[in-house]
Amino acid sequence: MQQWEEPKEDNGNSDEKEQERKVSASDRSESKEEVSWDLQLSLSPLMDPELQAGRNRYKTRKPEPSSEPSEFQKKLQKNPYAQALATPVRSCALTGARLPSYFLLDFGLALHPRTGKPWQMPKLAIDSHTASLHKPLHPDDDLEQGESASSKTDTNDDAASNSRKSPRAVAGSHILSQRSSLKFMSSLKQRTMSQLIPLRWKQDGRFKAQEIIWREDMDTFVLELMRKKIVKLLKYLSSRPAAYITPCEGFQDIKKKHQPGAVVWLGEPGSHSNSIAEAEGPTPYAMVEHRSSRRIPIYNIPALLGPEYLILLRDAGKSFDKTFAVIKQKRSTLEVQLQLWKLMGYMTSDFDVT
Repeated sequence: MQQWEEPKEDNGNSDEKEQERKVSASDRSESKEEVSWDLQLSLSPLMDPELQAGRNRYKTRKPEPSSEPSEFQKKLQKNPYAQALATPVRSCALTGARLPSYFLLDFGLALHPRTGKPWQMPKLAIDSHTASLHKPLHPDDDLEQGESASSKTDTNDDAASNSRKSPRAVAGSHILSQRSSLKFMSSLKQRTMSQLIPLRWKQDGRFKAQEIIWREDMDTFVLELMRKKIVKLLKYLSSRPAAYITPCEGFQDIKKKHQPGAVVWLGEPGSHSNSIAEAEGPTPYAMVEHRSSRRIPIYNIPALLGPEYLILLRDAGKSFDKTFAVIKQKRSTLEVQLQLWKLMGYMTSDFDVT
């Protein structure tokens, strides 16, 4: 039986093997260090600066606007077309068209000063005649002309009490700002008209939808309100010392004017027309080219306002004693430019634009 014996160690070979083991161990450690140095862990989304900046971009408060507007902002403030397009979008109750509210007429409810019944009235009438609750509303125009002054005083008292319990006097329905639209609505039956009334009016509870009254002459009524407002604005601007309105003889004189915003054609001094069909002068949406390469609108005042209001303008001062008058492009004249353009659009069906 053979007995197993441990091999005798060779001191020389053992030293060499030990040295090789040390060298291989050092190589492995170095390779591990190199591998650990090259491999990097992905950055956590919670610590990623780019991701944090993207999340906080819409949470960061915007800087306050400058107190001084830029040149572009100044031009926008004086541009009537930009201001018209910037008005809030509303829907027409008749056609369903969604347009800036400038191209629509705002209607509200007002109580008749004598009967107390609800009338659907334009905002122009409510703003003009109900600044004080003690003033009667325009439906009172239907009262008999022979009514005594004492009865009118009683009517004013009734208007005050009715106006205090009146529903929303201004906010309400919107209708396309065209005379033809109001004429069409006046031809509708009461049952059809009640379907066009806003739901919030029907839910008011103080009256029924069938009780709301619509003027049969609403198109003419609104036309007169718009004309009166324009005449009032023109007369006010002509009385200011800043010379917002300057008279002109002809087109060559217009081209020399500085900062023109609009031109009104008044006709020859002393002449007038009794109807739109007889009115001469610039056609609707006519333009004149200024020396600054801008196109300036020209408004035919005899056709838009009629002979009665034209005489009032002639008597207002020297600003309207010539054939033309130039309205400067200023913020103070922005409102009258908007109203002239709106009146032109309202009366489009009255002109032969073919």
